[in-house]
Amino acid sequence: MQARTVTAIEHQVMPVASGGAALSPAEAERLAALGLQRRGFCVLGHRSLRLSQFVGLVSLGNGRVLEILPKVGEQIDPARARGTLLRLLRWAYDLPSFAGGGVDHGLQQRELLDVFVLAYLRALVPLVRAGLVRRYRSREKDLGVVRGRLLLKRQVAVHAMRVDRIACRFDDLTIDNPWNQVLKAALVAARPWARGLESGRLWFEMAAALDEVHLRSDGLSLHRSLRSDRQVNHYRPALRWAGWILQLLSPDLRSGSSSAPELLFDMNRVFELAVAARLQRRADALGLRLHSQHRGRHLAYDTADPHRHFFGLRPDLVLSRGDEILAVADTKWSRLATDKRGYLIPTDAHAYQLHAYASAYLCDEALLIYPWHQALGDARMSGYGLPDAGDRQPVLHVVCADVENEDLPLHFVDPRSHFAGLAR
Repeated sequence: MQARTVTAIEHQVMPVASGGAALSPAEAERLAALGLQRRGFCVLGHRSLRLSQFVGLVSLGNGRVLEILPKVGEQIDPARARGTLLRLLRWAYDLPSFAGGGVDHGLQQRELLDVFVLAYLRALVPLVRAGLVRRYRSREKDLGVVRGRLLLKRQVAVHAMRVDRIACRFDDLTIDNPWNQVLKAALVAARPWARGLESGRLWFEMAAALDEVHLRSDGLSLHRSLRSDRQVNHYRPALRWAGWILQLLSPDLRSGSSSAPELLFDMNRVFELAVAARLQRRADALGLRLHSQHRGRHLAYDTADPHRHFFGLRPDLVLSRGDEILAVADTKWSRLATDKRGYLIPTDAHAYQLHAYASAYLCDEALLIYPWHQALGDARMSGYGLPDAGDRQPVLHVVCADVENEDLPLHFVDPRSHFAGLAR
């Protein structure tokens, strides 16, 4: 019997063959079709399929799901890899579901989809206990007594002058509104994956609370159509989980599309968002500003017309105090190595990129932030002097974010760095 979940690691080459292989030819074709829509997701080879930096979940059909986990170091441990992904998602998307006790060992041992379903159910609990949002809905109904407005035309045309049936239009306060309909659609889609005592108990409790809500077959489209509303701000975490679950388990039908439903995350982006969110809290406390994906600076200008600029720059992070740019930084989800002396050695391309940033932003400091892994335990603090930028002498620092720690602390930060206060 085939397993319901196939587990893989990013950048892994998976065999494709009939029988006991991880992927059947039909499943590989589904993934290849998805790769045409999501560029760079995978490459189909001869009896093999190579994954890239995307992690998450893909439906393989027939009740099977591909679980792709991140790879940090050489040691491949699915449980720890799940913990890393859950930890980064919590920071990147401000998900409180894992915040209470962090990403504990029990969560790491579960398959990823089981964890997502449990997180969704936990996010529903405070909404139900505090009372689901109710909205007024206009209804028309034949009643025994007058309620709201009397519909004279219908009364005369349908009921003549019967006094026991009165056609009325009235406003009804109900939980059957689009926000709760999205929650119920995701709840029903997640039912086959609500495994375990806690998930099963919570599922039935939430299903009973949403019993009066109409089940929509277009839950994902409805989710995408929801507009921000101050009265439902507290729904945001649950709605995020609901959208993810619907995207994977109950996608909208698209004619002519044979690709697999998916819930994938680009690890480059997740790592960037997580590090930015973690540093943002410290920057705010220190009175500094941390800009994400900063725009406005260029690498070059037209020599004939200095007002025309070319090669726009967009560093992941820019640290400033008032109008002064203190430092620029870029996050890199890639495995960092050391030389024989223990110095952290970034790739040439990464160093050239930060040199361009430091020159354009005229700052004293540039940082490359990589994920920390156990092989870097004996590494040394590493700084490299860059060519002068105006009257400044910028330094390139190489630091690492410990993705196996709940607080994502930074290692190898020079005490003189502007990021030293943010690393604690």
